[in-house]
Amino acid sequence: MLNSTLSIPRLVPTLCLLTSWCMCVQAQNKQLEKNSIHDSLTIREVVVTAKQTSFGANHVGQQLGSTAITQSMGTSLASLLEGVSGMSSIQTGTIVAKPVIHGMYGNRILLMTNGARLTGQQWGSDHAPEVDKNGFSNIEVVKGAESVKYGSEALGGIIVMDQSALPYEQKNISGKLSTHYGTNGRRFSLSGFAEGSLKWNRHFAWRLHANWENGGDRSTAHYLLNNTGLREKALALTLGYAKGKWRIEGGYSYFGQKLGVMQSAQMGNEELLRERIMLGQPVSFTPFSRSIGYPHQKINHHTAFAKAFFNDEKWGNFAWQSTFQSDNRRENRIRRMNHSDIPTVSLHLKSLQNTLTWQKSYRQWKSEAGLQLINTENHNERGTGVVPIIPNYTELTAGAYFLQKLTMNKWGLEAGARGDYQHTEADGYDWTGKRYGGKRNFGNFTYSMGAHFRPDSHWKLTTNFGVAWRAPHVYELYSNGNELSSGIFVKGDSTLKSEQSYKWITSVKYSHPIVSLQLDAYLQWINNYIYDQPTLKNIVVVSGAYPVFQYRQTAAFFRGVDLDLHVKPLPNLDYHLVSALIWANERTSHNYLPYIPSARFTHSLTWSPRINDNLVTHIGVNHRYVAKQKRFDPATDLINFTPDAYHLLGLEVSADWQLDNGQTLQFSLTGDNILNKEYKEYTNRSRYYAHDMGRDIRCIITWNF
Repeated sequence: MLNSTLSIPRLVPTLCLLTSWCMCVQAQNKQLEKNSIHDSLTIREVVVTAKQTSFGANHVGQQLGSTAITQSMGTSLASLLEGVSGMSSIQTGTIVAKPVIHGMYGNRILLMTNGARLTGQQWGSDHAPEVDKNGFSNIEVVKGAESVKYGSEALGGIIVMDQSALPYEQKNISGKLSTHYGTNGRRFSLSGFAEGSLKWNRHFAWRLHANWENGGDRSTAHYLLNNTGLREKALALTLGYAKGKWRIEGGYSYFGQKLGVMQSAQMGNEELLRERIMLGQPVSFTPFSRSIGYPHQKINHHTAFAKAFFNDEKWGNFAWQSTFQSDNRRENRIRRMNHSDIPTVSLHLKSLQNTLTWQKSYRQWKSEAGLQLINTENHNERGTGVVPIIPNYTELTAGAYFLQKLTMNKWGLEAGARGDYQHTEADGYDWTGKRYGGKRNFGNFTYSMGAHFRPDSHWKLTTNFGVAWRAPHVYELYSNGNELSSGIFVKGDSTLKSEQSYKWITSVKYSHPIVSLQLDAYLQWINNYIYDQPTLKNIVVVSGAYPVFQYRQTAAFFRGVDLDLHVKPLPNLDYHLVSALIWANERTSHNYLPYIPSARFTHSLTWSPRINDNLVTHIGVNHRYVAKQKRFDPATDLINFTPDAYHLLGLEVSADWQLDNGQTLQFSLTGDNILNKEYKEYTNRSRYYAHDMGRDIRCIITWNF
């Protein structure tokens, strides 16, 4: 690996373009496109499809289709995305999980849902994305720094979640209905959607989606994790009208969730805190329960959007979107004097996004430009009796970009630039009654360059260099309180500067009916990288004792390699390997950065015999190995060691029946950690107090009509 003291090479943009003329890349094999969805790459419950990315040929990424999303019922969005090379997750307990791309998570990953960035409380490590993954038909992961088109915060990459196009002119009602049961937590769920067009006017189309889930206490291999139940419900309605050059769409969605928080993460005093960390697991247990007591989190997220599209051959394609989001988060702890029903954290966020884009294609060229304006307001509920963890704040963000693409028969180039401005105002009172906050202005210019080269139908090389940035969040600037689920007390630093990232990623692909391969390698330099580090001190507040973490900045260097290999030696036999290696450290001291995923690989073998023309079965076994994180700095953690390496074994059996009138019935039985291995994951922030989840058997039945 390159030495971590390397400065940002000025030749990287030039090299990025020149590399595209030296190597080659994979083109999709037409024969594979004709196969059924089960001829896609299968790993665990994830099916990685081979569709072309909507970002164009000059970007590195992968897509997950509706089959993969359905097969992941009962798991988190982060768990689903772990089937993509270079993806992992950072967890808080067994329920809360955030996606990680190349070691980046939270506000360094941009999550786009139906064309708008998700605005919630993503800053908290114990805050999962406020979105129902079952309401989408396609999820795309882009691994490059994509700040030119989408703005700040896309240092690690982008996760784009989209619904399929509305069924204009469709005469019949179609849809899907799925049900799920999981043994760990005795959880069950029901999800489905229906769509069609209006009988009296086929230019009008609609789609209705709903999801419901209920679960009780999760368990590790040897003990229950009390108060870790889950309640989740979601509803979405989309309407549209399309005629001629115009298309207008609008919709509303609701996502509600109530999460129990493991009680062992809330300590009564410093002595108990030290004892629990040394023991590494709870000391008392109660019988299984579905009820969710204190402490817990409760989230309600509302989204309303309107879109308008105008497509004209002469003037180009115009798109406007306005999205309003309201996010309400309440966190209740065990409090004295029977006051647990009063939340200790009650955050209310509202945001309004407006975007306008233009695209025009002419011969081999394509031009694209856009404007973006985002207003965000967040305030704390009064009367909680607790000093808010962050102050009230408002943010105004404005940006403009331009992209130019050239696409030839075997190769293509693109370049783009963007300017951004952000104004932040914060105001609050700390625990001493002192007023704090202030005004901060951030501005940045970013650019990107990409290229691809296809020497033949099997090979493809893609390379992309991008500059990205991220202003420090109010949480990092002014936080002064404890995270409920992770059981730590966090302090901000009001002097933090913006992060500046330079990322170069290159991907080599090979595609063949028997073997397909994708190998991605990347280098990323980040100035003013922000992370929280333990101060080795504890603080005692009314709710208990907590270790103190302080935010700081450093110059960081990330580099890594992702591998996705698919081998099909026989028509009905699939072998799939996904692996990722990542190194991350400070550029000056060479110290390792915290919470970076250790080396891991997952591989699976699936046999898919066709019983007859209407029935296809699938039998698969998978194995995951996660190495001990040895690239570790004890000064950045509460304890001076990392969890041991572990192996997890899984099984899957499924069947697809083709029914009359194009309908299908799918059944799957999936076992995760079937040997009931007791283990801890380094990137789980609750590993100080408990182990990870034990055996889980999931049954899913789906009817497509």
